[in-house]
Amino acid sequence: MKEKDNFEMVVNLRRVKMGRRNIRSRRAVNTIREIVRRHFNAERVVVDPLLPRIVTRNGSDKVQGKVRIVVTKIGEKIYLVRPAIKSK
Repeated sequence: MKEKDNFEMVVNLRRVKMGRRNIRSRRAVNTIREIVRRHFNAERVVVDPLLPRIVTRNGSDKVQGKVRIVVTKIGEKIYLVRPAIKSK
């Protein structure tokens, strides 16, 4: 099977919206981290500083329903998570 070095995926964050308002943004980022850890068998997941701002674009208590991310392998079991930028 081919190694996943650069992979684009959509993460569903609807379950996070059901939680308490004051921890939604933190839970959304942790959910993204856990999904990447589970799918890629990663020991460490590095999140781009722009990703939490994209997730909470409308405010910290109004997280996005779905987020498109790009996962890049930067080391042995170390992955970088960035928001996917739409190309026109």
